[in-house]
Amino acid sequence: MKQTSKEKKIIEEINRLIPNVTINSQRAGNINEVIQAHYFISTENVHLINSEYSYKGKLNFIHFTNLIAVQSIITERNLRLYNLRNLNDPREYSFAGDLITLDKDKRKDAKDNFYLLSMCKTELLTSRATTEIEFNMWRLYCNNGQGIALELNFDESPPVNWEDYFLSKVLYGASSKTNLKELNKLLSQLENEKPQVSADLGQIACFHKSRLFKLEQEIRLLFDNRINKVIGATTYGFKGETTSPITRTDISKSSTVENEIKYLELPIYHSDFKAISTKGTIPIPKIEKIILGYQFKDNFQKVATHLETLCNKRLGYIPKIEQSRLTNWYHDTP
Repeated sequence: MKQTSKEKKIIEEINRLIPNVTINSQRAGNINEVIQAHYFISTENVHLINSEYSYKGKLNFIHFTNLIAVQSIITERNLRLYNLRNLNDPREYSFAGDLITLDKDKRKDAKDNFYLLSMCKTELLTSRATTEIEFNMWRLYCNNGQGIALELNFDESPPVNWEDYFLSKVLYGASSKTNLKELNKLLSQLENEKPQVSADLGQIACFHKSRLFKLEQEIRLLFDNRINKVIGATTYGFKGETTSPITRTDISKSSTVENEIKYLELPIYHSDFKAISTKGTIPIPKIEKIILGYQFKDNFQKVATHLETLCNKRLGYIPKIEQSRLTNWYHDTP
């Protein structure tokens, strides 16, 4: 089937507006006529690797959480990536997603089956210039310093090899989605022209947020498990059992909301991990460091000893455990 002028125009505009993103296509029709053309980002992260939607820098990040969650992460040897239904801002995906996911059912699919892990650069906890931002992160996401920050290292499986997983800094503000608006306008203008054209760029929509959240300087790990996409997620197994992806419903969170809140279990590195063969195509984060919040001033050693014992037993190694640099400032001690 010969490429139509409309198809050529769509491809040219996608390449111009979203540079360095490799777009695949699926076409339907007969030898003489193209009836439908669908453009999409494939499942391999390498298709985004040279674009602004691919994180560039060292693969160590900070994830803020709480003590109960950390004990669970170590014991179960996995991290939880929650679907978009669990976001603090219920309209977040709509910020950019409505521009490039026009179909209502596909937007629902995205909110149900995109899974996220929020992180930030390690420099946030070490640079003098970020002290106030760090304090706000402890207050907002770590129960005012009673939580824990995990330093995660992804060197074990670099992003260039990933399938269904994507890693990018978040882009903030209306200006960050100007190009997506232009693409949306073009698709709308050509809606009634043949062939029928659709585009699925949902992955990159997840990396846009309102400027109100710019303080977070967020880095996102995204897993795409959507049902209504051309290529489904790759499944891995060991001894007849699925090792990835494993998704579950969070019963406690889902019971109080209209939509189902689910999470993905992402395995973390441990001494027995070689038994799970994924050929590096999924992220394998290793816990490099555990930082206790500034509210652990009086019981730091007790909690640290407990976590050391747990890590040694379940992970086969002991990460460095330290207290937040803000402890003395918060408690006004020398």
